[in-house]
Amino acid sequence: MEQAAQYRELAGRGDLAGLARAVMLAACHNGSMTGPGVEAMHWLRGLPAADRLELARTWASWHSRVEQVWSVEEFVRGTSYLRGELLVVATGVARDLDPELLLIERQARLSEVAGEYVVSGHRDWELAEAEIAAERIPGPPVLAAFRRTLLDYHSEPGLRALLTRFAGPPLNPGEAWADQALADAAVGGEVWHALLAHAAPATAGAPSVKWVRTGRELLDAAEPEIVRLRVQQWFELVGRERTVPLRGSHGRRSYDPFNVHALRGLAWLLSLLPARDDTCDALARLVETALRGLPDSGLHPVRVAEAGVVALARAGNRAARTELESLRRRVTHKTVLRRINRALAGP
Repeated sequence: MEQAAQYRELAGRGDLAGLARAVMLAACHNGSMTGPGVEAMHWLRGLPAADRLELARTWASWHSRVEQVWSVEEFVRGTSYLRGELLVVATGVARDLDPELLLIERQARLSEVAGEYVVSGHRDWELAEAEIAAERIPGPPVLAAFRRTLLDYHSEPGLRALLTRFAGPPLNPGEAWADQALADAAVGGEVWHALLAHAAPATAGAPSVKWVRTGRELLDAAEPEIVRLRVQQWFELVGRERTVPLRGSHGRRSYDPFNVHALRGLAWLLSLLPARDDTCDALARLVETALRGLPDSGLHPVRVAEAGVVALARAGNRAARTELESLRRRVTHKTVLRRINRALAGP
């Protein structure tokens, strides 16, 4: 409230230079991923266009000579942090008014974002919003980083809003299986994209009646046996080294958390097909592959392993039970083992 009152006072008396400095001080003091704050950014974007442009151009000027306007005593943060805030806030406030402002710097930062596991430190989705407003759509790797950020760390409303408008492929590229699935879907057409997009809900342990109904419709449209063949081929590529390494990930074999739910959905889809020995074998190998890198590969592969167990339990044939019994002898992960035991204890 104190910051908001200060901003209004400065704007009311026409002290835009003072307002520019006050906003940057708040951005540095408020903490990582907060900046001036959602309400403050909304208020700043509501100022007259001329004031918005003057503020943004002031910040752009500071960005090019940050050492001359900065002191650690005043801003608390280092120069690189302040430079990041200047880029994000200037871009956000000038959105729709001056698409060329800090364009080179903005695109350079988005190129860095494309190689990151998740985005941290600044609200870099403001940069993507500006590019989209200027009809320069960032590529899938940038979208992928923001998708992972939303799943792993932040439920920031601005990021969530961006992702509703930021069209992209049904999977994040960069994993061998996902790259192949996207290539196959490009040939197969719209129904194959829909199959890949029919991911397992993040909080669901098993498919719902509604999910199953939609899955059967998609399988029928895409020809069930072709789907079986393709999905089993994709499963063979799961767990391989990433085709695109990421900074800050769990390593070269790390799973993309956005793709994990698609992978879970594909395992469930196989359980909707007539049970077959080769499919049960593929599901069992998926379980083992997902658990192989633990604990270094993070928590996401556990969800994939659980989906494989659920699919085997739903298959219900002798081959599926044999695979589950074999997994029970080899799996040591407690959560997955409990799920295996429940599946074997069922009817």
